[in-house]
Amino acid sequence: MKKLITLGFAAVAAGMTFAAANDLLITFSTPGPDTYADGTTVLDGERYALCWSQDFSKFFIKADGTAEGGEIILKAPVAKDGRCPTTVFEIDAAYAAAKNFASGSWSVFLLDTRNFGKNAVNTVGQVGGSVAVGTGTTATLTGAKATTSELAAGVEVPQPEITGIKIDNGNVYVTVKCAPFLAYGLLEGATPDAVAAEVEDVRRDDGATTVEEITIVTPVKTGGAFFKVNQK
Repeated sequence: MKKLITLGFAAVAAGMTFAAANDLLITFSTPGPDTYADGTTVLDGERYALCWSQDFSKFFIKADGTAEGGEIILKAPVAKDGRCPTTVFEIDAAYAAAKNFASGSWSVFLLDTRNFGKNAVNTVGQVGGSVAVGTGTTATLTGAKATTSELAAGVEVPQPEITGIKIDNGNVYVTVKCAPFLAYGLLEGATPDAVAAEVEDVRRDDGATTVEEITIVTPVKTGGAFFKVNQK
């Protein structure tokens, strides 16, 4: 039903010639350099999400890689040399009509899937704006540079919660309720207002899809310590 064609600019026009006359063709690219929220240039193979929505003001991508207020139609692992190269996505006309794509608009988002692969998202940022597309037309989405502020917005991040602490045989067992696919840091300090030193970096990439408890074990410190967990 859907085909992804990644082509050099000179070959794009020729590739379009072979598409059915009423198929929906969407071309998107970014000039780069695109950056993650931490300022790092996007890695080769990172994913750009082609998304459709009736109203992008109500659209967001969640940390588990799914969307609300619209649909993620394609997660294309095409990042190269710090940008999204020209990418053409062809959608069968009958499928586009059945989904009523002509009634909404399209946009592209840069995902940060480092450490998690294709399913989960650390942060996400909209690249450029959105464009309305009608069945049988060709639309081009050419994004501006994805800035840190754009990348830091739009992700639903459930907050971790410490549910239990116990000491056994020289170790502290900290039980944390947390969501899947996220990275957490266990912090400790001598007083509640001095909890800053990271003692453990935890990443849930276990295939789970629900919030559940995990246990973090760290050696007991002389004089005791206070703990907290934050999402990274």
